[in-house]
Amino acid sequence: MPLSVSLARFIRSPISYAVLLGLTLNASALAESQDSAETAPAQQKSGEDTIVVNGGNTAMKINTPAAETPRSVSEVTRKDLDKLGAKKVDEAMRYSSGVFATPYGSDNKTDWLIVRGFGWSRYQDGLQTINENGFYTWQQEPYGIERIDMLKGPSSMLYGQNPPGGLVNVVTKRPQRIPQGEIQLSYGTDDYRHLAIDSTGALDDDGDVLYRFVGFAEKNNGPLHGSNNERYYFAPSMTFNLSYDTTLTLFSSYMKNNSKPTSGFKLPYGTLQNTPFGKVGRETTFDEPGYSQHDREQFTLGYEFDHQFGDVWSFHQNMTYSYLDLELRTAYGLSMADDTHVNRGLTYRNGSAQSWGVDNRMVGNWQFENSENTLLLGIDYFAANSRGKDANLYSFGAPLDIFNPVYGNYQPLTDADTFSHRTKRQQTGYYIQNQFKFNDQWLFLLGGRYDKATSSDIQTADRIDMDDSKFSKTAGIMYMAENGLNPYISYAESFQPLTGRDGNGKAYVPQTGKQTELGVKYQPEGFNGYINGALYELYQQHTLTTDPNAPAIRTQSGEARSRGLELEAVGNITDQLALRASYTFSKVETTKSLDKSVIGKRLPATPRHMASLWADYSFTGPLDGLKVGSGVRYIGSSYGDATNTSSMKVPAYTLVDAMVSYDINKSWQVQVNASNLTDKTYVSACDYWCYYGEGRNVNAKVSYRW
Repeated sequence: MPLSVSLARFIRSPISYAVLLGLTLNASALAESQDSAETAPAQQKSGEDTIVVNGGNTAMKINTPAAETPRSVSEVTRKDLDKLGAKKVDEAMRYSSGVFATPYGSDNKTDWLIVRGFGWSRYQDGLQTINENGFYTWQQEPYGIERIDMLKGPSSMLYGQNPPGGLVNVVTKRPQRIPQGEIQLSYGTDDYRHLAIDSTGALDDDGDVLYRFVGFAEKNNGPLHGSNNERYYFAPSMTFNLSYDTTLTLFSSYMKNNSKPTSGFKLPYGTLQNTPFGKVGRETTFDEPGYSQHDREQFTLGYEFDHQFGDVWSFHQNMTYSYLDLELRTAYGLSMADDTHVNRGLTYRNGSAQSWGVDNRMVGNWQFENSENTLLLGIDYFAANSRGKDANLYSFGAPLDIFNPVYGNYQPLTDADTFSHRTKRQQTGYYIQNQFKFNDQWLFLLGGRYDKATSSDIQTADRIDMDDSKFSKTAGIMYMAENGLNPYISYAESFQPLTGRDGNGKAYVPQTGKQTELGVKYQPEGFNGYINGALYELYQQHTLTTDPNAPAIRTQSGEARSRGLELEAVGNITDQLALRASYTFSKVETTKSLDKSVIGKRLPATPRHMASLWADYSFTGPLDGLKVGSGVRYIGSSYGDATNTSSMKVPAYTLVDAMVSYDINKSWQVQVNASNLTDKTYVSACDYWCYYGEGRNVNAKVSYRW
């Protein structure tokens, strides 16, 4: 019997949890016999192999090196963000394996990623962010980010309701003891400019009170006709070292966006497909530039608290309250009226959303002669709601000439076109995870979680209530060889409640996901970096499917499967040469559906092959201070429909990026970044709509650091 099947069956059995309890009790008994003078393991510094965020890394929620984590995790550091010149979170993930980044081109409203063929969720400092009603979505300013962690595959054992693709956890900048800071000015394509400041240090002589202030302002015209964006961001935070064992960090942020949205929704006709009149211009918008609007205001308040109880137990708590106010009005292409004109629709959202989340964790760590046991006990709670006025118009204005658009032929939205909406959802989770390490070679991981999730969705007179509960499991085994080669196998599950009813009026049950992963992590001695590889099989179950004989009826009889290979290498080849390389093979297809014509076919916007390579070199000698870098990104072909028709096949494309920087002295630096250096025009992906990828973007910045 294959090892993956045996592991999955073991995890599903009650015996597995008896083993977990036995390991825990055994570790407790052994720990009590240890000398009380034995100290707990020292916390490793952030930026080294260990990922440390409020007492734990994203994949494990405990202080464990990434090389000893039996799950696939990609990390983008602050140094990576600076080198790549990323202006959005999705842009920062372009060189990570398993990730189809920016599939829908440029979008100043939100970030777009497809992870292992499926959806993903947004987290900030370990807690879920606002993502309500499809449009009330939290945005993160990259300048305020210290690191981005992507956990690939199901993650419900630690985080509750989530899609099966994975989650992205943004770790924001935190106060530092050593005084430092920078001021930055930038100018680039589309009249882009920004001013940024980052300052941190101690407020007292003993270094017990630390501060950090991050400020950012930008303004630019967008890549599509009539689009633009203006953003202001402020993020003050303070850390109080209350004692040797106790730390409290208070943080906050405020962001305001005023923009004209970059509505990239175009039809296959004129983009993917040729016409007698040529192609639609990349800069052409089907939106209404004089009428469209995207204004967003958001703020968050929270804290992180850590306390060490003696040598064994520690307590970690993080809490966040977030609020978002949104007004969005944007038109898009809906269908062709004739050979040159498109019918348009309009999306309107005007309201607010808020969320509150808290995560409490007790971590026990016992060490003895030839083994170590780490027990994680947690309770978390998350609540979110939204309310406002919405409109979904499927006829807006006169048809628009897609080759020679003339705007202004429309009637403004009226109150009669809108309807009220109100949503609420809550989640309470109880979880336990045990990691047992034997002889510094074998690592065993087992965890379980029970979630209670409720939600309600009210649209005018229609109300849908859901009350779901789910038990999620995870497990892993890793062998840590002396040469740094760490093979592993793991299993994980996910669940995600859906809003709506099937054709019989019954509320949808949660979509579920399950994944088996076989991988290896390699960190040679003396090598500042890592090499990871993973084979995985991931299922998404209870997906919505349409009966061809009754198109208006949607049931949850569908299933999709993703099988893939991911390779990723990150590190310094020499003191001067740094490398980031990745390759992804992904076969994502429908395995069950009422529509037999889609079974065995690839899901839309899921390339089979993706590869990337970024390298940068720091000169020494006469050219000391000069650094040059370049990257190549290859995205294989994909399909824009579920039946994989040839007319909806999106061609593969290759893009080139570049960077050059120069340290004038210890304080001053200049840097120029260019993405899509050759200004290639290409369709990045299609579903029902098609999307042009972003054209050449060049940005120069000057930084002063102290």
